[in-house]
Amino acid sequence: MTEMMAMTKPQSNGDKPLPRRSPPKPMIPASWLERSMRIEYIDANGRGVETTAKLLDTYPAGLILASSGCRMLLSWERLVLAELVEN
Repeated sequence: MTEMMAMTKPQSNGDKPLPRRSPPKPMIPASWLERSMRIEYIDANGRGVETTAKLLDTYPAGLILASSGCRMLLSWERLVLAELVEN
């Protein structure tokens, strides 16, 4: 019978510590925040919509945009195109 041992932390006999994980990378560059964008997405009725908006932030659920005076969350599954607009 073979005995298996799980090592959860380094021992004092010279074992190397486990490497640290690098932080997660953002979905888009930070330089895109607060910039105007041209957005194309599919609405709830399945139609394509094109608009311009200001990118406020990103979340795992999608983009946070300011468009027509309101803030909206655009799901990653609905997004077709996100393109920076020259200022």
